[in-house]
Amino acid sequence: MNAIDRLYSVDNRTIKKTVNIDDSLYKKLMKYTKKNYDATFSEIVNVCIEEYIDENNPSFYEKPELETVTYRSIMIRKQNLNNLKKMYKKTGISVTRLLNCAVKEFLEKYDNKR
Repeated sequence: MNAIDRLYSVDNRTIKKTVNIDDSLYKKLMKYTKKNYDATFSEIVNVCIEEYIDENNPSFYEKPELETVTYRSIMIRKQNLNNLKKMYKKTGISVTRLLNCAVKEFLEKYDNKR
């Protein structure tokens, strides 16, 4: 990947979106945000979504029983949101659940590499 590829185009701005994110995923992602990266929560969520979309293998991750959720506003890149909506139309899995799947899979990969 070239350095220029890490930049976003002007038309791929962020959009404020409010979602329910599983508390266990939220807490784990916040821990990584504070300890390991110079990135906001929203920036890491966008990375999770981009990787999830690139893999193009959506899977349903059911909210665990007794899991609570955090109603959170995040800034999602326009292109990422559009891709999640396309995936929703294809699979019937809600955008919020797809976002949780993306975060869960990212964290599982991250934990396996550490």
